[in-house]
Amino acid sequence: MESYEFWRERQTGAVWAVKFSDGVVVGSCGPLDHSEVDEQFLEGLYYSSERAAWIDEHRDAFDLYELLQA
Repeated sequence: MESYEFWRERQTGAVWAVKFSDGVVVGSCGPLDHSEVDEQFLEGLYYSSERAAWIDEHRDAFDLYELLQA
């Protein structure tokens, strides 16, 4: 099962889109511009597998980024 989340890098504050397959990070997109951090874009972003393993291994360096509801 695929799912998507926005994650904020604790050290820099940069926001990344993260793609999961069965709970494992398989792709990432970012860092994102503020205008791209919108749930309507989350599934349609280009996800690269290049940094996926590193992000998965360093989950403790990120927080789940929750969008504020208007």
